[in-house]
Parts: sequence; structure tokens; C-alpha cells
Amino acid sequence: MIKANLGDLDDVNLTANLPTNNDVLTYDSTQSSWIPKKPTTSGAVSNPFVIDLNRWNIKNDGTESAATTKGINDALSWAKSQNITHCTLPSGTYTLKIDSTSFTCILMQSDMHFEMSAGCIIQLEANSSPWYRIFSLKGVTNGRISGGTLVGDKKTHIYQLSVKFVRGGVNADGSLNNNANSIRSEIVDRYSNPGLLKAFRLWSISGVTASGYSFYQYKDTVSNSTLVGSRTNGQFAPAAPTGRGWFAEIENANKMVFAIDITSSPLSDAQITQINAKVDSQNYTHEWGHGIELAGSNNIEIDHVDISNCTGDAIFTSWLEYKLNPTDYTQEQMGSNIYIHDCDLNHCRRQGISNAGSTDVTIMNNKIHHIGKADDGVTEDGTAPMFGIDIESMWSETNIPTWRPELNQTGLELNTRIYIRDNYISNNSRGHFVNADGINVVLENNTFEGYNVGGISSYPNNMYVKYLNNTIINCELVVKGDNFVNGAICYNGNIKIADITGAIISNCQVKNGLFYGSSVYGYFGTPTVDVPSSTFTYSTPHGMGNGAKISFEQWVGKVPTGISVDKLYYTVNVKTNSFQVSETLNGAPVAITDSGITGFNISRFNYGRCYISDIVVERDWRNDNTLSPNFQLILTGGIIRNVTVKNYEIDVRPLANYVGRPIQIDGITLIEGGANFEGCNLINSSFTRSKTGILGGDISLGTNDARYTRKLVVDNCTFQNVGINFNGNVTNNRSTFITSSISKADNVNMAVISTSYLEDTKLNFHWLTRDKSMTIARCIFKNVTADTNSNTRMIDNISL
Repeated sequence: MIKANLGDLDDVNLTANLPTNNDVLTYDSTQSSWIPKKPTTSGAVSNPFVIDLNRWNIKNDGTESAATTKGINDALSWAKSQNITHCTLPSGTYTLKIDSTSFTCILMQSDMHFEMSAGCIIQLEANSSPWYRIFSLKGVTNGRISGGTLVGDKKTHIYQLSVKFVRGGVNADGSLNNNANSIRSEIVDRYSNPGLLKAFRLWSISGVTASGYSFYQYKDTVSNSTLVGSRTNGQFAPAAPTGRGWFAEIENANKMVFAIDITSSPLSDAQITQINAKVDSQNYTHEWGHGIELAGSNNIEIDHVDISNCTGDAIFTSWLEYKLNPTDYTQEQMGSNIYIHDCDLNHCRRQGISNAGSTDVTIMNNKIHHIGKADDGVTEDGTAPMFGIDIESMWSETNIPTWRPELNQTGLELNTRIYIRDNYISNNSRGHFVNADGINVVLENNTFEGYNVGGISSYPNNMYVKYLNNTIINCELVVKGDNFVNGAICYNGNIKIADITGAIISNCQVKNGLFYGSSVYGYFGTPTVDVPSSTFTYSTPHGMGNGAKISFEQWVGKVPTGISVDKLYYTVNVKTNSFQVSETLNGAPVAITDSGITGFNISRFNYGRCYISDIVVERDWRNDNTLSPNFQLILTGGIIRNVTVKNYEIDVRPLANYVGRPIQIDGITLIEGGANFEGCNLINSSFTRSKTGILGGDISLGTNDARYTRKLVVDNCTFQNVGINFNGNVTNNRSTFITSSISKADNVNMAVISTSYLEDTKLNFHWLTRDKSMTIARCIFKNVTADTNSNTRMIDNISL
């Protein structure tokens, strides 16, 4: 048997292309040599390629960051050239160094799965750049990153420099001098401080009254022959917040010296020695340091990765790059089909995940927690927004032609079809989830836990946002716009409505929390009418533009002659506080001949679109009758069905001066609590309690304010062991009163109880002073005690 090394043979070339497992030799006639070639039967190896640390000079003991970073990238580039699609990094600790130009550590390749073995830790070396990415996926297609732990440099990051000064200055040609009336800085090295100096700021120095400073930039060394450029008009921060730049790319301008004229404020040598001047970046928040950054990437999977302590986000997805010509953007460059699952994202400064443009994104079964917080889980050490997940492309600040259905605007899709399911999102500093501009976003079966100001929310104009069967613990879901909520369990958590324009909220349980907020979109109320000009004016801005669709209603008062409650109108000749109306878009103003009767209202044609059903708000026990209106809503119109409140109070009312459509309430069940209803039609409801009632009464119907004459209709309700106050213009029909007390406020409002059953109940009307203030007609009494006078009319009642 003959034994020989292939490399020793004259006609074998192993230099240009090193062999690996499963390679064969093939003869290359152009080289007249045998070279490695992969088998023709397969374009890729079937088993993962384990990166050889020695071959690529990679250290897994946390040392030699520059060599390790280069080695991993070289290994991936070589694997790509060999059509290898699955690379595995062995266990160990790898310290990486960002590239001083791209601010990137590892450049991912397309069509590749990068797997980090169990026990694999990749940690970022301390740096000063406001931007970095441990993994960069720019324009990558068909990629996957799995396993391992990524640790950013949050705890060691350099946010500013302390620069020393010496006596002496710099000549115009860049050479140094010994001018006693000047001080100059030590040499500032751009390579040593990547990113921070890209748009640098020199801060004012205590004891120096100079109006500004000069700076000189050089290549490699400081001399008149290496000067690249200079400026003499530098202004100190913070008075001048804008940073200064460089005259050339880093490889051609990497050194800098500051010079300051101190003629007006001489300094001793000792004072100069004490100077530690602050130099930082215009981008001083350093919020763009990401664990994994995707830019215009498609078909990407990130799974089972632990990412922590980045100065920005754990994972950031966005569109590819800025294009000067908007028509050059393509849908592919926006990024799509991103799948992030089974990851642990924690303790990053800004966000857990920012989806800043990509479409068809799935975020599933992740833990996202302690964003913006230190290791103690309490101290805030982040930078805004500090949310678990943020969907925000900021499309309106770009030149990307973007599809926005709410604006009838065609274009490319950004942040569209995002599915967020089965995640545990907790203890984040400012908020758990926010959707600034995502369309068709579904959050299903997630658990959100831990109090913060931002809670869980989506901006009101975003269409097709759905919250399905989520759990909310010690935090708040804010429902806006036309959000669809079906299923929520809140424990010590709240559901708040705000900026509602068609939301549906159903099947929610709130325990030891609040269901509250307001829905007043599109209601303007009664205007001041100028008949000669047919102009309607409000005391505050109405917020409409020309062409807004509006309608008139006369629940109270009467519309002006020339206006019909059956017609849809368009605003014309709009000013901040006033407008005219037309029957056609951009048509002639409608002429009116009188101002109508005060009380009619104008509103957007679709106001009152708030639909609430099948809600439970409860606590196990109440120790006293301290008022706790934990079901508290201000609505203009709106629909409420099947609501149960136990051991709390209910407060449902319109705006103070409301004269619009009544709030429709069907099916309130109140147990051991009080209630206040105004401007409502209340039917099929039950109010019961066994404990001592609230001093002054449990149930308040209507307002005692004589300025508001709106009606409150109560039908088919049961009141048991409660005190009821008829304060407003109330008509109560077909109701049952058992062991209750009924009172009436002495005001101009008139109340009626008819065709009802009263048992063991007290009527307390003896103090009424106005004629026909209270009417009780065609009711059945059983053991009823009546304390009345002539201002209470009793008509056709029957006593058993």
C-alpha cells in the first residue's frame, strides 16, 4: 500500500479550494491539476457543517474578538461558496467585535441555516457605536438562525468619551504649535470609537468661555502632510445639538484633534490637566444596537435564541435601504415571511422586537420581558419606547409609496399581516405591545403581565386589528379605532376604550380591574347658527376638512328649516371652528331660513360605533361601600349588551351637554353595587344586593342638572333591595321593585313608573315641590309604603 499526502502530489491543487467531507477530486484542464469538487449527485451536504474553529482561527474561550469575528464570517462565506446550507457553531463563548464601517459582526448568507449549539454564547465586545447588529441579514433570502445566546454590550457600552487637552494649538495646515493661548485635544481615534464619532459633538468645557472650537482631521497620523480637512466654526453642545461629520470615509480620515482659543479665559497648566471634555454622538440615545437586524429579507426563521442586553432591540426588521427615486422600491425590498418563535428576548434597552416594515410576520411562543430594565427587574435603564413588541414602519416619514387602505392610497405593503400568538410578554418598562401603523394584525392567546404606562394598544387608524383570547395581568389593554376584541381574561388588569371608531369588544372577564374609558368620536353637539350665511360654528376646533360626511339629529330641539335629518351632508367652506354643508361633495352650500331650536346636534354620519357585549367585571368581596365605578364609560351613542358587574359600581353616561342618540344598554346585571345611568335606553337588567346599601341611594337614573333634558328610558328591569333615585326625565316601564326604596330629585325633570310591580317597597316623594314631578301609573302594589304629596300623581294602581 502506498501512502501519500494529496498536497504533495504535483498535479493536485488544494490551495484555491480546500476539501471537506464528501468532496471528490475532478481534473481541471485549465489548471492541469486535480481539484476538490462536490459530488454531482447533490448540490448541498445533507448533514450540518460544523465550523472548524482551528481552521478559521476562531476562539471559543471569549478571547481574540477581531480574529473570531473574521473567522466566523470567513467560514460562512466559504460554506456559501461550497453550497453548504447548514452551519453549526460549536459550544463555547465567542466574543465579537463590530466592523468599524458597517457596524456589523456576522453577515448572514442567503440559503443558509446558522445553528448555535447548546451552550453556545456569542457576546459583543464593548463599543461606542449608536448602531450595531450582532447578526445582519441584509437582503437575505431563505435564512435561519437558531439556538444559542446573544449578549449585547449594554452593561459596558461607551456612550461618550472623556477627552484630555494640552496647551498648544493647531496651525491652518494641520501642523501642531505651542501657542500658549490655545489648547488642543489628545488625538481622537475614529477606529477606536466606531460610530460615536460619525456625527460627533464637543460639549462646552467648564472654565472655558470660547465662542467655539476648531477641529482637524487626518489620515493615520497627525501632520501637515496627512491633513484631510478642518473647520474653525465648531459650536459647543448642548447649545448646538447638531453633530459634525467627517471629510472622508474612515479609511481616509481616521484621526482628529480639537483646538480651542482660550485667550478670553486663560487657564493654568494645572487647570488644563484637569479637563475631561465630553465628546458624544448626535445620536446620543444609542438606541440602534440590535441583536439580529433584518433589512429587506425574505423567508427568514429565528428560533430558540436567547437575546439580551442590546443597546437597542433584540430583533429588528425593516425594509432594505433608502432609494432616491421612489419608483425604485420593490415589494421584495420591504421584507416578508419572517418567523420568530421560541426565543427569549430580555433586558434590551429599547425593544424586544421592532417590526419596522416587513410583511407576513409570525411571532410565536416567545418570552419577551424586562425590556428597558436592569438585572434587578425594577430599575429602568433603557431608552424609549421600551416595549416588548413595536410595529412601526414610520412609512409617512419615508418616500416609500405605501399602501394605506384608510387613506384609499395604493402602493407597497409595509407591516401587513402580522400574527402574534402564544407569547409571554412581561415586565417591560414602558409597554408590552404597540402597533403604530400595522394593518391586519392579530394577537391571539398571548399573556401580558406587569404594570407599565403603555400597556397593549394599536393606533386608531390601523385597520383589521384583532385581539383574540389574550390574558392581561397587572396591565392594560387599550382598545382604539375599529379594533376587534373577542376574549380577554384580565386579572388585576384593565380594559380601556379610547379613540373608538367602530370597535367591538366581547367575551371579556375583568377581575379586580377596570373596564373604562370614552368613545366620543364624531359627535360635535349643538352649533351656533348664522342664518344669513348658513354657517355652523363651534367654540372649539371641529377637526374636519372639506368633504367630511355629517348628519343632523333632533333628539332634543329642532334642526333649521332647509335641513333634513334623513339626508347625508358634506362639509364645505371649512374653517377651524365652522363650516357650511352641501348635499353633494364639493357642492353648493345648503341655504337655511332659520336657526332651528337649540338642542339639535351635528355629528359625523357614523358616530357612536362602539359595541360592548358579554363582559364580566368582578371582585370576590367588598369590605365597604366606598364607590368603585370599575365599569365606567362615557359614550356618545354606543351599544352595551350582557354585562355583569359584581361588587363594583357602574357609571355609564354621555358627554355633559350631549343631545345625541341614546346609549343602548340591554342586559346589565349588577350585584352588590351601585349604578349611574344618563342618556340611556336601559332594558332587561337586574340590580340586586343583600348588604347595606349606599348612603343616598344605590341606583341613579338620569341627571339632576336642569340644563339637560335628555330622556332616560328603563324597561323590563328588576330592582331588589336597592335604593333608586329618579333624577332626570325618566320613563320606567314593566319593571319589578322588591324591598327597595324609590326617591325623586326635586327638579323640573319629570319621571314616570308605569305597568310595574312593587313589593315591600317605599315611595319617598314627600319633598317634591313641582307639579307632576312624579307619576306612578297602572302598577301593582304589594305592601308598598308611600310618602307622597300632591306633586306625585298615582293613576290606576292596584294594591294586593
